Amino acid sequence: MNLIVFDLEWNMGNAPKTFNYHGAELTLRGEIIQIGAARVDENGDVLDTFEMTLRPRIFRKLHWRIAEVTGLSQGDLEAGVPIAEGLRRFQEWAGPDAEFAEWGLDDVPVLKQNLFLYNMDESWPTRWYDLQQIFLKNFPRGEGEGLTLESVVDRLGIEHDGDFHNALDDALYTTKICRRLPLAQGIAEYPDPAAQLTAALLNNTDTETYDIQTYFDRLDHDAYKNDPALYQVGCPFCGKPLVLNDIWLKRGNTGYYTEATCPDHGPWFLRFKLNRRDGLHWNFARCIETVRPESYARYKKLEKSQRERIRMKAERAGKKTQE
Repeated sequence: MNLIVFDLEWNMGNAPKTFNYHGAELTLRGEIIQIGAARVDENGDVLDTFEMTLRPRIFRKLHWRIAEVTGLSQGDLEAGVPIAEGLRRFQEWAGPDAEFAEWGLDDVPVLKQNLFLYNMDESWPTRWYDLQQIFLKNFPRGEGEGLTLESVVDRLGIEHDGDFHNALDDALYTTKICRRLPLAQGIAEYPDPAAQLTAALLNNTDTETYDIQTYFDRLDHDAYKNDPALYQVGCPFCGKPLVLNDIWLKRGNTGYYTEATCPDHGPWFLRFKLNRRDGLHWNFARCIETVRPESYARYKKLEKSQRERIRMKAERAGKKTQE
């Protein structure tokens, strides 16, 4: 295994920047200005390091907040390696078979977006791990305990011998946390993307579910209601096609559900959970859920409210057109 523990710092603009990804308009999370990485063995011991400051091309002026957090200056950026060259050198150093580990899940999406913007292979890396998940299995989170890198370093009594929000120092702090973990076991047992998404779908679900499926690498956020491959389902009891309500409601931040009715066995809920781990593609987990009287009553109440909002919005649009 070629495991790379890494951290990025990135710049942003005063206004959002969008870009076209194969027909989908996406918001750029940030433009990389600093890369820090360590190649580690199965125990988390450092074998090699990589550090580079990059000169951005899109967000050329260092945002004041980024300067405040990182300690970088405009001069540091202007003296940096051109971003496309820096990304190529990082790819060469890490290797095509690199598996990435990061503290949280923020950096890989930024990396992949930047690779695409500079005409490089955004499918790399194909495998990456959120070390927070491995940490929490071994050090359950207590009340009031944070999960920032600095708070965990303090919690574990790790000496402060570098600057936080410096990419290489943060990567090295992360390796020190790795050495307190059964890293090889955590990597071996790490759930694949389908298992992670399914677990999120079924989290806090205490009703029976059927026909659990996952779908990956879609460009349309609304594929759950636009793509028949995702929403066409059959009754779990008889297999007849379920007829979907046209009203979809949110469940949580990235969940959606609607009523799906069998002519013989009545209503079910068709539920989806979404994520976009790589910053480019939407992934979906789907299930059919048993309807309970209280949950069905709640759905119908919310459905009525949403239909009223849609009606009022249409009326306002019509009035503006007439004006």
